[in-house]
Amino acid sequence: MKPGSFAVCVLCWSAGLYAGSPACTEGANAFRARKYGQAQTVLWDCIIAGASDTDAAHQLTLTYRELKNYDAGIRRVQAALASLPRSADLLYVAAFLQFRQRNHQTSVRLLGEAYRVNPEDWRIHQLFALNYVVLGIRDGAVTEFQRAVSLNPSNPELHYQLARFYHSDALIQESVNESRKALAIFPEYPEVFENLGLCYEALGEDQLARENFTRAIELLDKLEQKDEWPFLNYGEFLLKLGDAEASAKLFQRALDTNPKSGKGNYFMGRAMRALGQNDKARVYLERSLQADPTDPASYFELGTLLTRLGEREAAKPLFERFQALRKARPARVGAMGK
Repeated sequence: MKPGSFAVCVLCWSAGLYAGSPACTEGANAFRARKYGQAQTVLWDCIIAGASDTDAAHQLTLTYRELKNYDAGIRRVQAALASLPRSADLLYVAAFLQFRQRNHQTSVRLLGEAYRVNPEDWRIHQLFALNYVVLGIRDGAVTEFQRAVSLNPSNPELHYQLARFYHSDALIQESVNESRKALAIFPEYPEVFENLGLCYEALGEDQLARENFTRAIELLDKLEQKDEWPFLNYGEFLLKLGDAEASAKLFQRALDTNPKSGKGNYFMGRAMRALGQNDKARVYLERSLQADPTDPASYFELGTLLTRLGEREAAKPLFERFQALRKARPARVGAMGK
């Protein structure tokens, strides 16, 4: 499962128009055009002037997600909070940036302050839920996701995130139901089809899994989005079914998207091993260790390969490292672990 799997569908937020200030309208237009640098600058003007709805600040946070300039955002919002009234918009932006920097306790504290300003703000409940997922507060996470959905039921992203949470909690039919609600609002949502593929895989509905994984990839291509995980999840599904050749083609597409992907190299190593191409398998598994030295699966797979090649002494430290990492690694929390 991909880390951070509560991905944001940026295109889901491309339809709204602002009736507020010219800065809000200009920022929304730039955001829809994917001009994230321009949108970020103008949406700040909108927030400072006082946005008329919740979408401006939400889209502002998504520009930071695209541009990854979180430190600059934290400096900007801290300056704004020091000189302006502590509005729900500013507190939400500050909490989001802290969340993305993995400062979850700080994010939750800021959200508590924002909640006191506006307890009916769906964005606050969504971000509470995302923090709670990472912190392992599962009951709190599902309550907050459900509250966010109830406050903004026409938001496909919220239905998708709740669907991902249900899947991570093995509530597969519930995940399917929320996925369908998301698609009823936004029919071309690649991540939702990917989630449905995973759900139908879990239910043993292999043909439906294939159809949904395929649809997710078709939409990625159509929307010109780059995401290695639909290829990895579909490839892993095919590898489990014994179709190593087809899975290798999908893993290659994942590596074309992200050559440094730890999981991409790991799965390609497994596919090469299944195809009897042990030299290539070794290369890919060694690359996976370089890309992500904290993933125990790669150590086990490479150790197993070396053992079968008769290199038991070389395999021994790999198995020792596998055991150490497996003991040290906390249980995967929810689906944060896309």
